[in-house]
Formats: sequence, structure tokens, C-alpha cells
Amino acid sequence: MGALPAGIRRVQTLHFDGSSVFVFTSSGIIMAFGRLLRHTSALLLGAVVLTSCGSDTVSAPQEIPLDQQTWASSLGVTLSAFTKLPSGIYYLDTVVGTGAAVSGTPSVSVYYAGYLASGSKFDERARSSNTPLVFPLTQVIQGWQVGMQGMKVGGKRRLLIPAALGYGASGNGPIPGNANLLFDIELVGLN
Repeated sequence: MGALPAGIRRVQTLHFDGSSVFVFTSSGIIMAFGRLLRHTSALLLGAVVLTSCGSDTVSAPQEIPLDQQTWASSLGVTLSAFTKLPSGIYYLDTVVGTGAAVSGTPSVSVYYAGYLASGSKFDERARSSNTPLVFPLTQVIQGWQVGMQGMKVGGKRRLLIPAALGYGASGNGPIPGNANLLFDIELVGLN
């Protein structure tokens, strides 16, 4: 009872309706275990089925190349207006700064907002806070390290970061696995 039947790799949904347990699998097969009269029997069965699934029960969505990504219209992303870097990152300077340019991995002072392709904002440090976020570029995702190179203090830049240079297949907090990201960044200082 500790293993799933042949051909079934993972359980999608486990449902108990009071007298039967229904298991919906990744291959669409529905298994029903009927007439279980005790809730404890159903819970035990569910625990056995779920533990036999192993670590492959959760998989990230497939990565989408940035040039094929659909962005929410509220984000105003027109890919043809951006410049593509060899890394696959796209950037657009909406305001070109007049100060020193980022080179290497200095500490930076920024205001920013981060968005998923759906338009959901997952993080921000708004100018209204009157306190920019200060950090060394070595402590952020590779997409920021590469995408901020050459940006000048006083500038505003939009970065489109492919999942591989963001949080990858594992994601992070509200950011799902293999998510392409948009950041609006204002560089207010280098330290």
C-alpha cells in the first residue's frame, strides 16, 4: 500500500466525501476507495498515498522565454522598446541619470517595484517611504547584478529578468518557480 499503482507518478488532489476517498492523479486517472466507514481509515489512506508520492509532487511551471512572455497590459511592457543584453535580460532606461555609473558589485541605494508577468506586485520600496533600500549588489539576484551595469545615479530603469537569472525553478515567497520578472528601479546613490 506504500506505492502508487504503475503509471501514476503523483497525486494532484485527494478528496474525502464522508464514505469514499477519491484520488485524482497527474495522469487524470481517478481512483476511488469506497465505503470507508471511519474518518481515520480515510485519513490513514490519504497519508499513505501522499507520502508515497515523494518529492516530485510539486513541479514548477515550464520556463517561458522573455520574447514569448505575455505581460499584463497594466505593466506597459513593449519588448521592442527594450535593449536585450547577451545574458537574456532586457532593459529600458526611462530616465538616464547624470551621476556615476554602476560598475561591478558596489552597494547601491534604490527605490524599486517588482512585478510578475500577471501584473501582480510582489515587492517594493516606494519613493514615498523617503528611505531608499541600500544593499551590495552581491546580495541580490543575478538579474539585478547584470542588469544594473552601466546605470547612472539619478536614472530610472526597467529590467525584464528571465527566471534563470531571478529565482529559478524554486521561486521565492510570492514568486512562483520559473517566473519571469519586471523591476522598475530608480538608482539614487552608489556607496
